[in-house]
Amino acid sequence: MFPAIGVDGAVHEQAGLVHVPYRSAPATGFPIVVYGHMTTGGGPRSAPSTADPTHPEWRRMSQGDVLCDALLAQGIAVLRPDYEGIGGPGIHPYLIGPSLAESMIAMVRARADFAASLGDTWLAAGHSEGAVGALWASVSPEPDEHSLLVGTSAFAPVTRMDLSVGAALRVPITAPGSGVLSALIGLMVRGAAAVDAELAGLCASDGLSPRARAVWPSLAALSLTELSHRSSWGGIAPAALLGSTGGELRARLLASFRQNEVAALRGFRAPVRVDAATFDEVAPAPLTGALLRDYRRAGVDLTWRWWPTHHSGTMHARFAPSRAAAWIAQRLALAGR
Repeated sequence: MFPAIGVDGAVHEQAGLVHVPYRSAPATGFPIVVYGHMTTGGGPRSAPSTADPTHPEWRRMSQGDVLCDALLAQGIAVLRPDYEGIGGPGIHPYLIGPSLAESMIAMVRARADFAASLGDTWLAAGHSEGAVGALWASVSPEPDEHSLLVGTSAFAPVTRMDLSVGAALRVPITAPGSGVLSALIGLMVRGAAAVDAELAGLCASDGLSPRARAVWPSLAALSLTELSHRSSWGGIAPAALLGSTGGELRARLLASFRQNEVAALRGFRAPVRVDAATFDEVAPAPLTGALLRDYRRAGVDLTWRWWPTHHSGTMHARFAPSRAAAWIAQRLALAGR
């Protein structure tokens, strides 16, 4: 457990996982990677730190294990926060960059409470939603006066949701495999409403359809896999999520996406690596390609690699972790000289 500042401005306890290499620490302490997990849901049931392999969301919860194992083998400690509203009280501000970043930064800030063997050098990493957190953490102030960020490793970062979700909200039918899309949109609306009182008011009235309002409480109670079932959000076509004032709700949701857009981030304090999937159904290659071009034009110290796989496949052992772990270790080693 560790204290972090919530979107309400108050300090709340959050939870996460701490992995420390099974070896003696160097004199300066183990270098740290703080890793943000991909979307698992929006409430305590979706917390990776309290789950086991019998959990219906285990595939997504354990998506970063291959990278974590590779880093531990190289003498690097890994911190994995659950995020606000998942590993702690309140509503999970899904895809709200500053909240995700605070969960990651706060865990680094509390490192001395976890183990005396943790050092001051750290790198931000994450997959999908976690990549958003890592990128935002990299343009945020350091956790404390002793810490030093040396890089960012973003795996399949979600970008330009205003375009992809904006289009999806016009889809009038449910198709095989589309249930997760409606569930994700529900989480996105709830997350944006956590920091937008007017949007929250629309959610409680006619911004959402009666069917969407009926399943609204499940966003805090179920994991993403469960929300994707036809008995829940997965049984509602994206366009059918909106009510009579849905146009206003849609506009405020898209404004939230633009406000939290990772392609617009500037002021990275260290080099950035992006590992992307050619056949990504969540972060489509054309949108990720535009993000990379934006970063290059802005002069970001950028390394990138495309992998012939889909969104979750990015983290498979034979894809991104095989190269990214070496890049991460090199960044941390250079800082330790």
